[in-house]
Amino acid sequence: MNNLTLILPEIIIALIAIIILLSGSLFREKFEKLSGYFAFFGIFMAIATLLLISKEGSYQTINLLEGITIAYSFDLFAIVFKLIFLSVALLSVMASLKYMENSKHLEAYYSLILVATLGMMVVASAGDLLTLFVGIETAAIPAFVLAAFEFNKKGLYGALKYFLFGAIFSVILLFGIALIYAGTGSLMISELTTVSDTAKFAVFIGIMALFAGLAFEMSAVPFHAWAPAAYEGAPAPVGALLAGASKKMAFAAALKILAVAVILFKVELSIMIAILAIFSMIIGNILALGQKDVKRMLAYSSIAQVGYILAAIAIFTPAGIAYAIYYIIVHAFMKGGAFIAVASTHISSGGKIKNYEDYIGLTQKMPITAFAMTAFLLSLAGIVPFGGFTAKILILFEIFVQAMQENTIALILGVVMVVTSVISLYYYGRMIKYMWFVKVPEKEKNVKYKENFAFILPMIIAVVALIILFYAPPFVEICMEIATGPGF
Repeated sequence: MNNLTLILPEIIIALIAIIILLSGSLFREKFEKLSGYFAFFGIFMAIATLLLISKEGSYQTINLLEGITIAYSFDLFAIVFKLIFLSVALLSVMASLKYMENSKHLEAYYSLILVATLGMMVVASAGDLLTLFVGIETAAIPAFVLAAFEFNKKGLYGALKYFLFGAIFSVILLFGIALIYAGTGSLMISELTTVSDTAKFAVFIGIMALFAGLAFEMSAVPFHAWAPAAYEGAPAPVGALLAGASKKMAFAAALKILAVAVILFKVELSIMIAILAIFSMIIGNILALGQKDVKRMLAYSSIAQVGYILAAIAIFTPAGIAYAIYYIIVHAFMKGGAFIAVASTHISSGGKIKNYEDYIGLTQKMPITAFAMTAFLLSLAGIVPFGGFTAKILILFEIFVQAMQENTIALILGVVMVVTSVISLYYYGRMIKYMWFVKVPEKEKNVKYKENFAFILPMIIAVVALIILFYAPPFVEICMEIATGPGF
């Protein structure tokens, strides 16, 4: 299999993005409304191509350019993360067909989604720091624009905040890469450990800077300030892309670096990641308690969920890494689905449904959306029969296994995770209570909103995925194969 075949999914996404942008610019009136369907077709074809290529079993590292070491891997890790990114992008585009139908410049909107997805895919396969950085920026820059695409005050404020913080952390990422290159003489991720004792400290600072930049993309505490404003102001399908895919890109990049860096700096990295995990779990859940706006609640909830994933990574065991990847897969569907449910309520109600109280009687007004949102919230809370339960239980199990071996960090992480998970039951449960159990006001007893198929289908797909993911063994086996494979 030649190199071009291996990167065919990326080529498809890039070509469709260019076709949409050019066609929309040249034939705006005729083509603009069709651009979303072209984007859907492109992503679907990329997923199909990726699955066909993966069946060939051609898991290898390739050099794209002769004379310049740009490593691009096609392994199980890359395939799994690319499927996450493409799946969430597909759901986001499906929801956007209705959500954005009255917006202008749709060719730009869908092109930006495709370019952002392309950047994430590049990160999944990146084998060197230069390619990694290019992929991150290719994903991040369109995200800044997408966050402001509704051109309202909140959207512009959130996007500006996201952009300013993003610019700062891009510089920090570059600084980290420069330090690592100075210490190792190489940009290859696999050669992070080829460092002399005199350059070891510089490389460690470089890795810390890299991780700080990635923690920003994850919105881990204390790098989370941009997330609530950006999620609140962005179109809800964009929120699905940011929470369901963009965060996962940061985890993919972090796992690539940590898999090598842990050889030299295991204790230091474990402590650093544990601190981020603890603060993310505590602050994310506590701040989510006080939110009235559902999108802001989901944003703070995402920060807490990042803490759970970081907790699994911090113990640096094969099972911990495997369960972290499994949680990442589950989180993509439950958080992406939740934002699509928000999009459904917003459009169907004409913008009337926004805060918790507005969800009173949703089971009567929008029964399918209410059922789907309940499923997403139960999964986020870690309740059966959804994948969120299995993922959280597996992480807790591995953490307490390590705690029983006198691992103090694991013990603290386990206790904090249990306590904060209990706290999260309140704000998830409160929303479920409003939808199902609070008496509908007399004037709204006969109110019903039409539910659109563009939202129903992606919500059903996400719910079914979460039910399937509840049965963990086959998926955990894949994640364990990644965690015990080359580089881990």
